[in-house]
Amino acid sequence: MPQQKGFDVYLKEILTFPPKNIQLYQTAFITRSEAVTMDGIPVNNERLEFLGDTVISTIVAEYLYHLFPDKDEGSLTKLRARIVNRNTLNEIALTLRIDKYVKYNLQSENQHRHIYGDVFEAFIGALFLDQGYRRTKKYFLKTLFGKYIPFQEILESNLDFKSMMVEWAQKNRVKISFVTREQTENNGKRFFRTLLQTGNELLGTGSGPSKKMAEQEAARTAYERIRNI
Repeated sequence: MPQQKGFDVYLKEILTFPPKNIQLYQTAFITRSEAVTMDGIPVNNERLEFLGDTVISTIVAEYLYHLFPDKDEGSLTKLRARIVNRNTLNEIALTLRIDKYVKYNLQSENQHRHIYGDVFEAFIGALFLDQGYRRTKKYFLKTLFGKYIPFQEILESNLDFKSMMVEWAQKNRVKISFVTREQTENNGKRFFRTLLQTGNELLGTGSGPSKKMAEQEAARTAYERIRNI
């Protein structure tokens, strides 16, 4: 199979460990428009892309399942969609410099905006076949997830932590209360401070320019605390 100059070195750099079957990764970088023929059969990355898409979806689904035990199926599905989308995968691919090594025909695929994200999925598919699910999961979550996916930003924009705490309280038969007070800074600027309590126990605190934002921040800190108990 044709191999681009420096591909071996590049692959070891982005993997941080030696691959077992480099041919799998070479295939991941060959799009349909540049398919090569081996034993009379055209070889491209479409099958690996299909596999990688499923593997990524499974890894993120499992991660969210354990991270948010109180969220229902609909909420988890929406959150996964926010995390795993074409724009995100394309940005990861460009950060990994996949565009420097991918094989494609400009005339037929130049308008395909997410071609690099597709190749990234194929790359994950190759990694899965080469290293197995456990190592692929570790690589995705430790090497890529925290570094290239703005997870905290997605959470804060997509999740209603106050509702989550109310659901948690109902499920665990615990009474919680949000105590919010308006305060003034030394420069005269007003802000709100919220204490989230259960009985005499302080679960979380938050502050913000509005009561709603202060309560959400208090709920977020409380949720992170109970998640780690």
